[in-house]
Amino acid sequence: MKKHVPGVALVALVAVGLFGGPALSAAAASAKTIASPTSPAALTKVETVAFSSSYSGKASLLINNGKATIPSITGSGKNSLFGASKVSGSGSAAASEQCDPFGGKGSIAAGANKIMFTVTQSSSQQGCANGESGPVTVTFHGVAVATGGKGKGNGAAGSLKFHGSLKLGGTSGSQDGSFTVTLSGTLTVKA
Repeated sequence: MKKHVPGVALVALVAVGLFGGPALSAAAASAKTIASPTSPAALTKVETVAFSSSYSGKASLLINNGKATIPSITGSGKNSLFGASKVSGSGSAAASEQCDPFGGKGSIAAGANKIMFTVTQSSSQQGCANGESGPVTVTFHGVAVATGGKGKGNGAAGSLKFHGSLKLGGTSGSQDGSFTVTLSGTLTVKA
């Protein structure tokens, strides 16, 4: 039975994949503020912001019997909402084909600022290995959905497209690899 490498490993990245875009001032300049009542006595401002980011780091995987588990994805980089930050996550995938769907959860954080996101396992979130054995590069893409946050990411909602790559030494057993990922899209956050 051939072992294949899942693209899920970079969700982080999804995500997990999951930046290096415009400066915060550019994102703020393109933001729209919408007032919506949360109670008769108070208004909550919701801002729509362009979000872009770039990260690189390390992903740990266990590839065994057609399943890949990604217990840890960690990286650092920048995003246009709160600057220098860390990305982290975990996930899983089938490892039965050269291109496999993946899913997982992750976050982008810096100090008191945080955005949480999920990637739902489906055929639209895929990672594809360039080979079946030996050192391989997995390219991946998908959509990370923001599920909340705090600080400058308070109440984050919206979808971020991501793409990236992961370099692995092999296609089975325990693996550590290096990844790069970019994310971009539009988020709403509570001001």
